Amino acid sequence: MKKAIRSMIIFPLLLLTTNLLFAQSEQDTELVKLSFKKVNNKIEVQIECKGEISYESFSLIDPNRLVLDFSGINKVSTQPVIEINDVDILSIRTSQFKPGIGRVVFIFADEIPHYKIEETEKGLMVLFWKEKTEEGEKPEEEEKPKEKIEETIKAEEKKEEEKIEAVPKKIVEPKEPAFPAIEEQFPEEEETTKKIAFGLSSGYYFLQDEAFLDVYGKGGAFLRAEYSFLLPINIKSFDVWTSVSYFQKMGNTTITQEEVKLNITTFSLGLRYLRQISRFTPFAGVGIDYTVYKERYPEDFPIDSVGGSDLGFHIQAGSYFNIIPSLAVKLHIKYNIAKTTEGDVGVNLGGVEYGIGLIYRFNL
Repeated sequence: MKKAIRSMIIFPLLLLTTNLLFAQSEQDTELVKLSFKKVNNKIEVQIECKGEISYESFSLIDPNRLVLDFSGINKVSTQPVIEINDVDILSIRTSQFKPGIGRVVFIFADEIPHYKIEETEKGLMVLFWKEKTEEGEKPEEEEKPKEKIEETIKAEEKKEEEKIEAVPKKIVEPKEPAFPAIEEQFPEEEETTKKIAFGLSSGYYFLQDEAFLDVYGKGGAFLRAEYSFLLPINIKSFDVWTSVSYFQKMGNTTITQEEVKLNITTFSLGLRYLRQISRFTPFAGVGIDYTVYKERYPEDFPIDSVGGSDLGFHIQAGSYFNIIPSLAVKLHIKYNIAKTTEGDVGVNLGGVEYGIGLIYRFNL
């Protein structure tokens, strides 16, 4: 049994070491430079990257924004803010949105203008234009009549309809906010959030019952499987957490020194608050526990075993260290409160645990 417990501790640590080496071997990619110029009443924005790039785009409102997220970006060397104030583009903002993701955000004074995204040798080129030319300016192709220009624009819209996203027609007044940190201004959006997580952890559980301490010592190792779901409220800062943990310890009776065995199984359900800070995501929460225990005695005892159950509660705190967006290491401390009575004897099933584990996150 002791070998099994050591295996339960060593396995997560070996898996953690393998993933750390894998994460360190990934190629670094960098957002190097961002520039723009006006060509024939259009704004052409060049985004230069180092290394291979993969990106996704989506739009937001209040204010209207176009967001480009670059996967695999570990360094952002571009200017954080570029003011444009042309073709309804107020400014462009770049940031290291979170580990492994660089973000470029276009902020508009009104509706999002027409745009298209093209890959270039150095990165991406994003082109913006209005549907109609401003009064007093010559159209892009002067020799064509007005009807031909409109037909050309409509044909280009149809060709790029998969890339042009519908934005509600809402007048948005230009704002001049004192921009906070980029990570707080543009919180994690639904498109990039990992909502569901499974994990396996192990650690040490400290017993509190005096009778248990005399027979089994201070405590022993436990194994836990857990699941959590991120709630779609308050910018996704809360999650529902549930788990099942198993603790087993061999001991000896105080007088005859005969071997006895204690099993404790705990089913937990709780609510936690999380806050992402760079690669770390600290958390704290409370919840309820349903604890079942069984103590087995030697064959020559009058009874084979004794056991019971109790409904208690817990508080917990800890932090995730995010290796990659889908994989993290979890460190935690959890205090369990659970007391029951067997006959006239009170049994304290609570205790303090310290644990470490691996968490895998994904979306359905």
